[in-house]
Amino acid sequence: MLDPDRVETSIELQERSYRLLKWVNSRLQDGTLGFNVAHHAMSAAEAAEEWIGRHWASLPLDTRPAEEQLPSFARLFASYLTTSFELREDPSPVLVSRCGCFCSWCSYLAAGTHLRTKKVTRKAKENAREMKRVYLQGLVSDLALEPGAIALDPLIDDPSLSQQIALATYATELIRRSEFASQGVGVLALWREVAWEGGAPKKKFRLDPMKVFEAEARVQEALQASA
Repeated sequence: MLDPDRVETSIELQERSYRLLKWVNSRLQDGTLGFNVAHHAMSAAEAAEEWIGRHWASLPLDTRPAEEQLPSFARLFASYLTTSFELREDPSPVLVSRCGCFCSWCSYLAAGTHLRTKKVTRKAKENAREMKRVYLQGLVSDLALEPGAIALDPLIDDPSLSQQIALATYATELIRRSEFASQGVGVLALWREVAWEGGAPKKKFRLDPMKVFEAEARVQEALQASA
């Protein structure tokens, strides 16, 4: 089951990462950010942590996590970029003129306005469905219900429950992303289920910890009723 403290912390870090991306884009336009460190031997998360740490003093306060949260924040920020966006083809890539590092982190961050939102593919939706199934299996175990006694697919497909399952699963994956790595396109598909409507982002949508806890409580009730 979801831990309230970890949910609230992960959501706060995600919000800070979004504000940081907006700030980075504005600084790229006026040429005040530097990309002069090679990250060839680093993962995207490690490169993000190095870059954020190097620019720490110049980052707006509302984008900075607590110093002890920097590794988790860097993992979330790196996965947010690479999971949600893709590089547009450009005849004169921004990266070439700025530094000699061609790691995925610099490629995405330096691209700035050359980033475009990824489309949710059929594979992404299939991955998201499997994440939901894994989440429900974990909840069955936490509730000490008999494994295999509950048909999970009908619950996933239930229109009255689908949003709650998607929200609770996304929160679970958000915590995991802050600790390890992203599950890629499946996470993007989950986010679209939660934060988009009618093919566009919901206006003024904010991931609310209380809504997450309410969603998981509703899913628990459904599992227990199906046992």
